Amino acid sequence: MPDRSVAVFDLGGVLIDWNPRYLYRKLFNGDEAGMEHFLATVCTSSWNSQQDAGRPFSEACASLKLQHPHHADLIDAWIQRQPEMVTGPIHGTVDILAELRARQVPLYALSNWSAETFPISLNRFEFLHWFQGILLSGEVRLLKPDPRIFELFFEAHNVDPAHTVYIDDLKPNVDAATALGMHGILFTDPPALRKELQKLGLLDVKQDLVKQNSVAKIDHVAAWVSDLDRSRFFYERWFQASSGAQYSSSTRDFKSRFLSLGSGARLELMVSPGESPRPAHVAISVGSREAVDRIVKEMAASGVRIVSQPRLTGDGYYEAVIADPDGNLLEITA
Repeated sequence: MPDRSVAVFDLGGVLIDWNPRYLYRKLFNGDEAGMEHFLATVCTSSWNSQQDAGRPFSEACASLKLQHPHHADLIDAWIQRQPEMVTGPIHGTVDILAELRARQVPLYALSNWSAETFPISLNRFEFLHWFQGILLSGEVRLLKPDPRIFELFFEAHNVDPAHTVYIDDLKPNVDAATALGMHGILFTDPPALRKELQKLGLLDVKQDLVKQNSVAKIDHVAAWVSDLDRSRFFYERWFQASSGAQYSSSTRDFKSRFLSLGSGARLELMVSPGESPRPAHVAISVGSREAVDRIVKEMAASGVRIVSQPRLTGDGYYEAVIADPDGNLLEITA
């Protein structure tokens, strides 16, 4: 085993794509300026951090509504519609986690996360059960980058920081971990993380990467349906599918839900007036936004038909749409 033989992951922003904007874009009907003002002055990151540190949401929302009574419904939405802030896993990082697990690398998680809302994601994402231990700020009422939460983690899980790699998307947390003897890695995207772990000997160097960015994989397949709830109940009943939050476009009459069926690619059910029930598209993940941009640019130069250029969609995907030689639509996603 390499000297750095234990891997500790942050969760939000590393393995799970969480952002309150995914919810509030819908609630503000596309008013980006209004949404950003609300998140900067009402439901702020510092306010949310207090819940990450253990304050109950009932108390937090009640107090905030006294200060901003005209935003009461928007404040309540923070907890009532919490699942809609999570678009899904960051697939490239989950692939890395799976490879580490296959190599029997001890895996742990250390996250600033409310103990009240974490069970929602724990029930939704199977990979969260791969960790040998998880320490949440909301359970111990300490927030990263406070050194005390790291020291508590070392003690609780008998982890030696000298043998540990720590991965986080926030530099202050990485700096704190490094100061305590861990090998800190600032997460930017899955391909960069893969390279860092390869340097440490925790992952094998792979040559079969898509343009040296990421292994391509089917992210999801999509189908148009006539009744979203009827179709969802069918897959939940007969295949024990787990349904994500419903997405409603703020710019057109379009709704969709993602369904997870254990492991592997997901199923997206979509409904919109004028669309008849039929298979719609296959989405192929290439691991990062940079990979999407590069591959689409090379495809265009080679004469592949680009249906839509790379963009960030309303439900949080960075994607482009291309047509294969027979005209089948493919979404190329990060």
